[in-house]
Formats: sequence, C-alpha cells, structure tokens
Amino acid sequence: MNQLISHIEFLLHTHNCVIVPSLGGFVVNTMPARRNGLSVFDSPTCELVFNRELTHNDGLLVESYMRTDGISFENATQKIDDSVRQIKNLLRTEKSVDLGDLGSFTMIGNQRFAYQPKPFVRPEHFGLYNASLKPILQMQPTPQLVETARSNKKSIIRKVSIGAAAAAVIAAIMFIFPIQDSTLRHQTAQILSETGLFGHKVEKTTENTTIVSSEIALPETPDAIEKYSNTQTEVIALPSDAPRFYIVTGVYEVRKVADDMIALLQSEGFSTASTIERSNRIDVYASHFSTREEAELNLRKLKQDFPNHKDAWVLKR
Repeated sequence: MNQLISHIEFLLHTHNCVIVPSLGGFVVNTMPARRNGLSVFDSPTCELVFNRELTHNDGLLVESYMRTDGISFENATQKIDDSVRQIKNLLRTEKSVDLGDLGSFTMIGNQRFAYQPKPFVRPEHFGLYNASLKPILQMQPTPQLVETARSNKKSIIRKVSIGAAAAAVIAAIMFIFPIQDSTLRHQTAQILSETGLFGHKVEKTTENTTIVSSEIALPETPDAIEKYSNTQTEVIALPSDAPRFYIVTGVYEVRKVADDMIALLQSEGFSTASTIERSNRIDVYASHFSTREEAELNLRKLKQDFPNHKDAWVLKR
C-alpha cells in the first residue's frame, strides 16, 4: 500500500489526475495567481480531491510501476490490485486509512467512506507567497492629506503676497534712486529669488531674463541728467541652452497615470507642474529653477510639506 501511495504522489506532481483502478481517481484542482483588492496578489494554490466515479484503468499508474520496478504489465496490475484490496480491508476493519501526504479515508456507514485531503503543493508553486505592492499613485487622497494641501496652499499664497509687496516697495525705491544705490539693487534681486520658494508666478517672471547692474557716472549738466535718468538696468536674454533644474516627483510609462499626477500636484499648489517627454518614459515635475541651489532648497521644502512626495529628486536638463 505504501508503494501505491508513493507512485500516486509522484504522478500528481506532473499530472492533474491519477486513477487507481477499482478505487477512484485523485484529482488536482489548480487556482492560478489572482489579484485581491487594489495591490495584493494571492499566489497559486492547489486543491486535492478524490472522485470515486473515476475507476477506469488509463494505464498511467501501471506504466509508473513498470518503469520503476522493471516488471511486466500483468505484474504491475497485480501489485496495484493487491494494494487496493489492502486499503478496502483496512476500511472495513479499522474504519480509517492513513494515506500519508495524500490525506486519509474514513468510513461513514457500511458502504460509504469520506476522503479528507491534506495541503498539496506542486513543485512549480513551491516557495510562492502572497505579494503586496505599494500603489505608484494614490488615486484618491485621504481627507487629512487634502486638508494639509489646502492649508499649505493658503500659506503659499500668503507668503507670495508678502514677497510681492516687498518687491514692489523695493522697485519703487530703485525708481527714485536708479543709479547710486548698487547695493540696494543687489538686495532686490535676492528678494525676488527667495520668493520663488513660496510660489511660481515670480519665478516665471524672472526665468527668461537676468538683470546686470553697473555703476554709471552721471553727467553734471541738467540735460544730460534727464537723458540718463531712465537708464537703470540692461536686460540680457539667457541662452537657450542654459541648464534647468527640475523637481521630478515620478516617472511613468502611461500618459493617463502621468496626467493624474500632474492634476494632484496642481491641486497642491504647484501650478507649473508639467512633464518632460523622453524615450519610453514620462517625467512629471512639480517646478523648475535656473540654479541647483534653488532646486535643492525647494526640494527639501516640498518633502517637508508634502510627505507623499518624499521620493522626489532634482533633474538637470
């Protein structure tokens, strides 16, 4: 009987059904890997069942005996019949038969017996476990995140207003004293740069031009003074190949996913959020700057205020 059980276990590793003549058939039902919820994947599983209606000798079990023991078809058939009679006698006398890793048979009544299987794993499924993956994009932000984004947006607007007011006051002072106070012009440029930490309107105004200040000696005559009174700064366009530094929040292959990320960034106050198209990938960025120092400073602030973008990084283009 133990030899019969060993042959059945071996054959079930490569066959879905093994029929034992005059007893029944052991059948393996395999359930493939399947998704459970949004990001959980269950590993493939197997279920071992017994069908008493499958009693026709298909030759599979007999061939296994012949190949293993090197015996004839008749001798292999005789060995199988002897093992089946032994199982049936044990059911009549002991009321149960232990089939090892295949499970067990238990008598219920005089002519009926029940089959109790054990966990069965096929070799190709051995070692597989359920997998849980973190979603790339949180499609629906939690209420707490939405509330945090709103409060941060209000704070950004308030700081941008303060910075714009300060810039307007300093611009008025520059208009009154256009030439003499070169130190004041340097501080004005610094304030305009710092307001880029809190918004992007000021950044957009200053991203294409740079202001170069220089000391100019004023003529002594009144006519010459009037002629040069409107000369304050020289505007020079930045070269088209000047490097830019982008704060990238994600890289995607699907346009729909990239658009959803842009919508999320815009709802969080990043109005200049957009994409960089590259081969087989789409880079989504929250904002961009002309210097790496500004980009790194804004990156630290973004990670502090928006923990859901903690994987953001700076890209130079």
